[in-house]
Amino acid sequence: MDFIRRSGYESYIEKSAELLRRFGEKILLPADLAWVEDGVRKECAVGAVPPHIGAVDIGSVTAKRYAKVIESSHTVFVNGPMGVFEQTPSELGTQTIWEALGRTKAYTVIGGGDSITATTKYRQTENISYICTGGGALIRFLTGEELPVVKALRFAAKKFG
Repeated sequence: MDFIRRSGYESYIEKSAELLRRFGEKILLPADLAWVEDGVRKECAVGAVPPHIGAVDIGSVTAKRYAKVIESSHTVFVNGPMGVFEQTPSELGTQTIWEALGRTKAYTVIGGGDSITATTKYRQTENISYICTGGGALIRFLTGEELPVVKALRFAAKKFG
């Protein structure tokens, strides 16, 4: 909780709790997490996370579960990797998810620079339906928020048009 407060995310706790109450059956939270200790990947259930670790990936149980959902979906949106995929001990989650994105028959959309890097790394570029360079902008657009550039264009059109 201290980390959440220090990071300025405290205002999201109540919003997140409400979303979980309303849509909990549709939200798949991780069942396990991974960390790297002395260069070796270690995993544990979410409820048994040692206090000294820094999670760097989803666990293998969660990765398989998410992959199964992706493979049975009709449309999939992904914004960002599952963890620190740039390092071998912590890439399992991202690699598993990106391979599932490549296998699924779903319409797949990925957003953001890290997602593009993962898509390239795992050779899935040809298998992704739509690739958007903007990660956060994609999410804001999908949630109906007006994008800053659109807002600026509207302002300019009124002022100079």
